[in-house]
Amino acid sequence: FVASGPRGEELIVNTSDRLEALDPTTGEVLWYTGDANRVPIGMPVCHDGVLYATRGYASGPYLAVKLGGRGDVTRSHVLWEIPTGAPYVSSLLYYQGLLYLATERGIVTCADPQNGAVIWRERLGGCFTASPVGAAGRVYVFNEDGEGIVLAAGRRFEIVARNHLEERILASPAMARGRLFVRTDENLYCIGGRA
Repeated sequence: FVASGPRGEELIVNTSDRLEALDPTTGEVLWYTGDANRVPIGMPVCHDGVLYATRGYASGPYLAVKLGGRGDVTRSHVLWEIPTGAPYVSSLLYYQGLLYLATERGIVTCADPQNGAVIWRERLGGCFTASPVGAAGRVYVFNEDGEGIVLAAGRRFEIVARNHLEERILASPAMARGRLFVRTDENLYCIGGRA
């Protein structure tokens, strides 16, 4: 993941040993933080010079790191770290000033990006491998059973709709021109927009 830091671009690598930022032109390690954790998969997200990342397997930690550090930034640039509750596979979503997490245990969390505090947390069922996406004031999550759940974005938990595609979904949806593209094991669906 490449992020624009105050000193230039930073190539973020989330390894089992630690979270690192490298100079993308030289490969030099710029900064690092975090303890070893098994198999981090989720892609970080960045907003306003702050990187939000998960750290791996089995409801591991998630954290916020201010870009631009040098060396071990655990004390200087890590803004906060929550020790548990992060998704294993799916990536975080930063949308309309909030963080959204969808876990393999069927739990969706809305967290405050300022401090990581849980605003709401609900068990929606299924297993979330696909990452959540946001558009038009909504957050879209799809579980592996093919159920798409539309949530109102915001500090109050609200389910807007539940839809079933009846096919397994592992891939994260994509959005373009007012349309939602969902890939199942069998098909590619285009939802919404104008023909």
